Amino acid sequence: MLLPQCPSYFRKNIVVLTIIAGLIGSISSHALEPIRYVATGARIGVYTQNTDTEKTAYWHRTPHQLGGPVSEMQIGFMNWLLSYSVEAANSSEVTIEYAWLERASDGQVVPITFSGSRSLVMPANDTEPYWLADPIDSSVWTSGTPQRDEVFWLNIKGSIPASGKVCQGNPTGYSGSKFILYDPANGPGSYDTTGPVPSITGQYARTRGLPTMFLGRFTEPGYPSVIGIGDSILDGSGDATSSYSTISGFGFFCRAAVDEDGKNTIATFNLTRHGATTTALLKASNPRQAHFLKYANVAVEEYGTNDLGSNGTGDVSEILGRLEDIWTLCRNAGIQKIIRTKLMPRTISASYDWVSLADQSPNTGWGDASQGDSGKRDALNAALQTSFNNGDIDLLLDTLTPLADPTDDHYWFTNGTNDYMTKDGTHLNGTSNAIIAIILREALLSLTVDENAPRYSSWAEAIDWAGEDDSPEADPNHDGITNAMAYAFDLPPLATIPASARPYATYDSTSENGPWLNFIFRQNVNAEDVIFNYLSTTNLKDNWSTLVTDDIEIIEETIDPDPDGDGSAVLKKLRIKLASEDTQRFLKLELTL
Repeated sequence: MLLPQCPSYFRKNIVVLTIIAGLIGSISSHALEPIRYVATGARIGVYTQNTDTEKTAYWHRTPHQLGGPVSEMQIGFMNWLLSYSVEAANSSEVTIEYAWLERASDGQVVPITFSGSRSLVMPANDTEPYWLADPIDSSVWTSGTPQRDEVFWLNIKGSIPASGKVCQGNPTGYSGSKFILYDPANGPGSYDTTGPVPSITGQYARTRGLPTMFLGRFTEPGYPSVIGIGDSILDGSGDATSSYSTISGFGFFCRAAVDEDGKNTIATFNLTRHGATTTALLKASNPRQAHFLKYANVAVEEYGTNDLGSNGTGDVSEILGRLEDIWTLCRNAGIQKIIRTKLMPRTISASYDWVSLADQSPNTGWGDASQGDSGKRDALNAALQTSFNNGDIDLLLDTLTPLADPTDDHYWFTNGTNDYMTKDGTHLNGTSNAIIAIILREALLSLTVDENAPRYSSWAEAIDWAGEDDSPEADPNHDGITNAMAYAFDLPPLATIPASARPYATYDSTSENGPWLNFIFRQNVNAEDVIFNYLSTTNLKDNWSTLVTDDIEIIEETIDPDPDGDGSAVLKKLRIKLASEDTQRFLKLELTL
């Protein structure tokens, strides 16, 4: 629902800029859990796949296993990729014509819609971090509320332009998974189907499908929702990627999502890329990735392999500084627990087979300082230990000792066979990924999440409502600010709210690189179950588009870290650079609770 709030009008010469501050509430009950990653198998895009003039249709099918019982599911889609440490938009538009979820236990199919429509066009050169489909309430599933370990198959059919490109993300190496490009003239034309993707004449199969997000709401707090942040080590390079038996995927991060029986699932999302460095998440020119953090309550962070470099040229203090910035970014996004891994061995093998300690030589910077090396790997690992001791991270996972030679941890463990732990001296293979997956899983299961986490319900219970309606959508004093809005903005729900405390907009023609449209609002620092999104349109006829902060043309600032003097709220300002042709612009603040 759209709740109009604080309309403002500004006139400059004959140009009229109209700003409407509004709020959308997705609210149903006090016990509603925040939107989280609730299943396995989803990730960002890491490269594009070209097609020819004929294979312009695609069909995607991937499995996603739930990490807990859910009251709602919501799928997200992307049309960009992380190219090493640089975000890159796809130069081709990608159309989703039909998408649906298939419940593995009974075969029930539920369509995925976008504002009620079956189709969505993700534009070329897309700046959106993701496109969210309509939420699917669990009441639609005839066999009852979906439970932990249940599998839902995500099916997507659509098209791309002739000789165009499609982003590749979700892995398709598990039995029953598929992503194919094909000539639409050869396709069956069917949709909302069950079972494997049919074989289509002339099809071109790939080992990855579209990048997606599998979001939803758990029925109760306490379930981990884990985002993986890092480079090729966490991404799973070196593990079997084209065919694997673990439903959650390849690499130790994805493997850790399930136990040895493929059950007791932990929900995960993979924000990793081969070749990435710590700058990938911090660059002002990379505005999309940070938007994915808010849907997790746990982060596994692993950067550093490429920052230090194969020749040890990286600066340890600079790397640590960037890691600290990433951890702060995670905390500010509402992530409750951060697990950090240790850097592992990095060696060269004389035989290229890594058969023994004597067969290996540590790369420069990855060796022992007492033996004449700079010892930078050890210095960074020691700095990580200090960060753990200081409480900057919640757990430092020992990913070094289990894989290293017991007499010298600068070398990979060997047993006389070829490539026992690594095939290239840098990346883990199947054996070592399996070992670390067990250790990571134990660490994840040891964490307690959502413990005393702020919720609308606890906020409401602390207020004397004097018999008034305390539901999120209610407005007991009829001032236009619902209880949910009062919670999100840290305002009293029963008192009269002065204009200065309400969200408002201003026109700024004097600041550098302007003119700017400023939107100022309060934010409750304890309302971790609230998600804020900014939307804009120029005419109220077209769809509202998400405004993605890029620190260039759309800038989010904290202008007062404690406006009330009690640490309960911050005062934020969103600055939107106006184009010369803008004669009017409508803004909307979207609140999801």
